[in-house]
Amino acid sequence: MTSGGEDFAQQRVRELAARVLRSGVTGRGAGTAAPAGELLDPVPIRSPGGEPAGWWVPLAAGGRLLGFLQFDDALRFRRSSSFQRRPGDLASCPPLADWTDPARILERARIRASPGDRLDSPFLSFDANPDRLAWAVPATTPDGERKIIFVAGDAVYLAS
Repeated sequence: MTSGGEDFAQQRVRELAARVLRSGVTGRGAGTAAPAGELLDPVPIRSPGGEPAGWWVPLAAGGRLLGFLQFDDALRFRRSSSFQRRPGDLASCPPLADWTDPARILERARIRASPGDRLDSPFLSFDANPDRLAWAVPATTPDGERKIIFVAGDAVYLAS
C-alpha cells in the first residue's frame, strides 16, 4: 500500500513521463517504443540502503517491456531506454513480468539464495550506479547474515 504522498508523487511522475515522451526529448531511447507503448504506473527507486533515489516508468505493449523512462528523486528526467532493436519489434523486448512481477522476481532471486535463506519483498534499486537498475531482494541467512540479491530481467547475482 502506498501513502498519500507517494500516490501524489506517482501521479506527478506519470504526468512528467507522458510530457517527456510527447516532447521527443527521449530521442532513440524510449522514443523508439513510444508510439506502440503504454506508460505503466511509476515505480519508486530506492538505493540499496533503502533511501529514495528516483522513479522508473515502464513502457509496455503486448506483455513486453518496450523501454522505460527514469527520473531522479527531485523528479528531473534522467534518461530513457528502449529494448526494441527497431520500431515495432516486440520480439527483442523482455517479458514485462521479468521486470514488474514481484513473484517472478522472487522466484529468480531464489536461484542465488542459499538453502534456508529468508527472502524479503523486492524493491527497485540499483547496483552501485543509478543507471544499473535492478530489483534488490534482501535475504537473511539462517545465521542472521544479511545480503542483497539483485535481479535485472533474467540476470541474477549477489551484491558485491
